[in-house]
Amino acid sequence: MQRKSWPHTLFPKLVFAFLLVIIPLYLLGITMNRLLESSVQKELSNSLQSRVSYYTNSLETERTHMTTLLRDFVIDQDLHHFTFVSNFMTLFEWSETVTRIQNKLLMIRNSSIYIKEVKAHFLTLGRTLSSNKSITETLDPDYEAVKPAYGSNDPGFISWQDRLFLGLSYPESEVQGRKPSFVLSLELDTGTLRKSLLQMIDYERSGAFMISPQAGWSIANAGDAEAVAAVSGFARQQFAAGRMSGLSPLAIGGSDYLVAYEYSALLGSYVVVYIPHRQVFGQIESYRQLYWLLSLIALLIIVAYSYWLFRLIHKPLQKLIRSFRKVEGGSLEPAALPRSDDEFRYLFQSFNRMVDQLKVLFQEVYEQKLRAQSSELKQLQSQINPHFLYNTYFILNRLAKMKDQENVLRFSRYLGEYFQYITRTAASDVPFEDEYKHSTTYAAIQTIRFSERIQAHFAELPEGSGKLTVPKLILQPVIENAYKHGLEQRLQGGLIAVAADQQAGTLVVTVEDNGERLTDEGLTALRLSLQSLGPDSEYTGLLNVHRRLQIHYGGGSGIDVERGEQGGLKVVLTIVYN
Repeated sequence: MQRKSWPHTLFPKLVFAFLLVIIPLYLLGITMNRLLESSVQKELSNSLQSRVSYYTNSLETERTHMTTLLRDFVIDQDLHHFTFVSNFMTLFEWSETVTRIQNKLLMIRNSSIYIKEVKAHFLTLGRTLSSNKSITETLDPDYEAVKPAYGSNDPGFISWQDRLFLGLSYPESEVQGRKPSFVLSLELDTGTLRKSLLQMIDYERSGAFMISPQAGWSIANAGDAEAVAAVSGFARQQFAAGRMSGLSPLAIGGSDYLVAYEYSALLGSYVVVYIPHRQVFGQIESYRQLYWLLSLIALLIIVAYSYWLFRLIHKPLQKLIRSFRKVEGGSLEPAALPRSDDEFRYLFQSFNRMVDQLKVLFQEVYEQKLRAQSSELKQLQSQINPHFLYNTYFILNRLAKMKDQENVLRFSRYLGEYFQYITRTAASDVPFEDEYKHSTTYAAIQTIRFSERIQAHFAELPEGSGKLTVPKLILQPVIENAYKHGLEQRLQGGLIAVAADQQAGTLVVTVEDNGERLTDEGLTALRLSLQSLGPDSEYTGLLNVHRRLQIHYGGGSGIDVERGEQGGLKVVLTIVYN
């Protein structure tokens, strides 16, 4: 009886039974957990999107406020008066007017934290008045920033030298070929914008942007150039695809981020916030990992409890199985009864009764088997002697007719040694060196028979193999088969090579010829005949030796055949004696 593999024991069945009960509840828990995760993720995503929308709306409100202030100021009486009649003012009037205009510019600047400076560029005078400094003698260079504002009814943000401006001219379009008389410019405080962008994020390694995909300007509070480039490219892609707002994943520097964005037509730019995915949903992932940890612990508890039950049942069964194995090995000893008075005790009592009955039957059955095998061995061995005897007398008769006295003497001596080996002892087992020497004698007889057309070469025996005990006449029939079926028709150059090898409790003897008659079909048929031996088969030649080796040494021993290196048949005798 073979030991059952682990998957076929009772333990996995117990685990499966428990899992069958737990899994439906576990699947329900997973479903509820997934729904909860989805709900939390949705709330977090909505919160992030709401921040972006709120900030965008606040910036739109500020921009509207700035535009309104500029439009209100563009019709200011002092501004117009100074523009057109400043050359006719007294010094006092001129100074008072400049002061009043500058105060109004300062009021506009102070009306919003996002305004850095407000200027009035007087094109008729070629001078600029600022909320932060006195009137200049020439137009301020910032005037170049607001030139594109000509003709715009709804001035937008203008990017110039990494600065942002709003501009408004008077009049707003050319009138009868006359260019505007003055231009108001409002510079945004990008530093304040960056600080306000920071208010939208409270995570590490996150950032916020204002990006204009059309004008190409951006305001970012992130110092990471790789992040700036990635988010800017992302904004351009969304604008090209017509996506004005949403949430999207984005990979930056090998890490996953969540990007919330919203486009404002009024601002002409996107407001974008990116946050590391792990920081947004890290807590959810921690809960997920905790859930899987609890699942693993539950599984371990199930396995441990199942193993406890398994041991409770398996221990007496294992003890009984060990007793059965002892019986299989030939030891008919009763098993010790368990202490508990349960069903297992009854099984052990039944086993012991069976062992007692086997003890009564074993000796008789075993002896009958030995007698039957001994009889079969003697019958198989007896088939060999007459077979060889027929051939030897025919050879001797031929040599006598040829009056070849020398070969007659040699042949008679070889023949005497041959029959002396067979008849000198009734033992069926002999040392392997005697069997090997006997085979060389047989080959010498065959050399005389075939007039040296066939040569036999015997390699030296491995050290220690000659003393091994083997059945008598297991090698000579194999050599005889090579002469008869492999080389008998060969006119010259016939060769038989015999060698032996011993390793790891196994003796391997090979007999190879260089015959030309072996076909693939014949080799296959011979293999099949060796594999299909049955108790009622008739055994001669190779089949005889194969059957004897199997009876004597078991199924691991016997004969195998293959095509040799010389093209003929190679017979391999394997004897597992350990």
